[in-house]
Amino acid sequence: MALIAAVLVMASCGGKVEYADTVNGIYYWRGVYDLDNKEQEFLKQNNIRKMYLRFFDVEECNYYVTEKYAPMYTLELRSKLPDSVEIIPTVFITTSAIRDYKDYYQYLARRIYAMCDSYDITPKEIQFDCDWTTSTRESFFAFLKNVRTELEQYFPGIRLSSTIRLHQLQQTPPPVDEGVLMCYNTGDFKDFNTKNSILDLKDVEPYMKYLKSYDLPLSLALPTYDWIVEFDSDKKFSYLNNWVYFPADTVRVGENLWRYNNYDGNSSYMRHETVSAKTILETKDLVQKAYGKKMNIILYHLNSSQLKKYTNDEIEDFYL
Repeated sequence: MALIAAVLVMASCGGKVEYADTVNGIYYWRGVYDLDNKEQEFLKQNNIRKMYLRFFDVEECNYYVTEKYAPMYTLELRSKLPDSVEIIPTVFITTSAIRDYKDYYQYLARRIYAMCDSYDITPKEIQFDCDWTTSTRESFFAFLKNVRTELEQYFPGIRLSSTIRLHQLQQTPPPVDEGVLMCYNTGDFKDFNTKNSILDLKDVEPYMKYLKSYDLPLSLALPTYDWIVEFDSDKKFSYLNNWVYFPADTVRVGENLWRYNNYDGNSSYMRHETVSAKTILETKDLVQKAYGKKMNIILYHLNSSQLKKYTNDEIEDFYL
């Protein structure tokens, strides 16, 4: 059973040993919350203390008269949330929604409060996930400052966290209490020549030089999912499918590349991307060495059909 890992710090003088606890976490990123038996056991077996529960996405919506951007794909709760796990409401904001940001923070804060009230959640932390860049940084930072003030009315003393993508390490940290470094989606999945867009060490290494001086406490998120990237006969991107499948006439034409015939007689290509336990552990070691200390580990995400490709010992090693 995976236990809470202890950070062992050796002081240079006298060999003093100090310990600091780390916390095991996991994302839940599906539209319906309804855990199967294996997923419930996963939480217990791996001593999961934090679950980052995706509430909704913020994106452009034509259904609302007063709001151009609104919550979409709202989480539906069908089973009881675990009592022993801290639930962290998490909201994904699209690039277009933050680029055109004005004042929808009030509406979102009310929505988060209503969902927490309905689901009997008293959050200590709320997380916002956005792939902001230099052109949208000012908008995202303004949103965070305003939404914190609004959320304080419902949840006094609330802490805010934000995902931090690798390219964002080069920028000023967002005005939040802590960040989660996303070590996944590191490559361009639309490029036919990409080997693995989920996680490739060569995509991570260039950003490690920014970690030591990054002025925000960080946890580390690692991928345990896989997917199929589809390309047409001209090797142009056509579709990203989170459901892994292989048609009957599929023929392997590369290490993780397959070809099959469409109904129209043309060939299409499928790239099955998955991340080995070895790559996950190498990434964890690389990041923590660059950061200079042990980090809370968060796996993305809780899905028994995807987690089953790892052994219990491998999962334990991810968290240790």
